[in-house]
Amino acid sequence: MEGTHLDMKNKTVLLSGGTSGVGKATAIGLASRGAKVIILSRSGENGKQALLDIANATGNNQGELLISDLSLQSSIRETCAEFKRKYDRLDVLAHLGGAIYWEKLITKEGIERMFAVNVLSHFLLTQELLDMLKESRPSRVITVAGNPRFLKKPHIDFEDIQLLNHFSGMRAATQTMNARILLAFEWAKHLEGTGVASVAFHPGWVKSKLTRHSPWYLRMMAPFMNARAGDDCKPGVYAASAMEIAEANGAFLDDKMHILPIRHNYDIEAGPKLWRVCEELTSGQWAD
Repeated sequence: MEGTHLDMKNKTVLLSGGTSGVGKATAIGLASRGAKVIILSRSGENGKQALLDIANATGNNQGELLISDLSLQSSIRETCAEFKRKYDRLDVLAHLGGAIYWEKLITKEGIERMFAVNVLSHFLLTQELLDMLKESRPSRVITVAGNPRFLKKPHIDFEDIQLLNHFSGMRAATQTMNARILLAFEWAKHLEGTGVASVAFHPGWVKSKLTRHSPWYLRMMAPFMNARAGDDCKPGVYAASAMEIAEANGAFLDDKMHILPIRHNYDIEAGPKLWRVCEELTSGQWAD
């Protein structure tokens, strides 16, 4: 499904994960359509190189960089305040960043790092920029998801949601994936009638650096995996720019851009539970 794409000229897109993988591929696709792409990066060097690559690939040199550590709520709040000072609209907020850590790491704010990056950053970025999204409506929030074949019975362990007691890198990766998709669905409920749509999408197989923190044997496999992967991310570009997405609040798109009823696979009580967890863990103690 290709759909009818919006004219992305004069549209402002803020992306996490824009320095590599799905984020960079989506940024290139949107920049090629004329969008002003702002990417978040913890590393200024990586961010500048990504902007140069995007400009060289598309001829669009409007791209800009904001430095942000998505594992820290204080950094996210500072970044959102800077975004509001610099820009007057936000048409697409794209949660395309993620990380896998194979050892338990606790941030200086007391949060398990994978949960902080893969879940809480999505919640807090959306919360902090919600007023701009509403002012720029019709606008949208898009969230990168996983392969729908692994989402037939998504489970979230609310008794140990950060896996602080029994940490496993693979379990944490699965749990945070399930949580961020559920969070996209929960945002859709909260955004109903506001002119802001929230959708999740499976990106397909895109070249990435997701295994960079993995054990050595997985890092050795990465070049072979990436050799078979694509450089573009049509589902990400579609989610961000297709006109019909404005009417698809709460949808899950597979890598062929078809809507799947993944939302119904989650326990009906799980969404409100996750929302309360996110509210409690981002309650403002790290505002400074």
